[in-house]
Amino acid sequence: MFDNGVIHLIEGTDIDRPRNAITLTQDLHSWFGDFDIFFEPVLDQEHTYRIQSFLHPVVTPDLPVVRTLYLTESRTVEPPSQRLLALHYAISHILHLSAAAGYITKILKDMERKGTRADGSTELGRIVTLRFGGWLEAVHTHKEAEKRK
Repeated sequence: MFDNGVIHLIEGTDIDRPRNAITLTQDLHSWFGDFDIFFEPVLDQEHTYRIQSFLHPVVTPDLPVVRTLYLTESRTVEPPSQRLLALHYAISHILHLSAAAGYITKILKDMERKGTRADGSTELGRIVTLRFGGWLEAVHTHKEAEKRK
């Protein structure tokens, strides 16, 4: 939707290629996966990014920070894809600015809880649709793979 034709970079076994990998601490990895932090390219400095956050500064006191990604001298290992980082940046901003991130987090937490809220506010229709579409299984599989790393 945001970058027509990018799906081939991350579908199937290509999702595990170095261009879709970056080494982060556990907290940063979690926040990156939740689109709470993002990498903004520094103009005229290849593979250099200003790492910023939508989280409260108390949670991420070391951000923002500028970092240049290390590359192997022979370039036998691909650097993280600038295209994928730009896509992640765009999605992060859209989720934050539209307040959709909070809504999505609420649905995911509802899905993880085995039950419904007494006040009737559980998004049952959305949860059922996501389960039938196989989306929940994909999220669960991804989370299990992350735990094993």
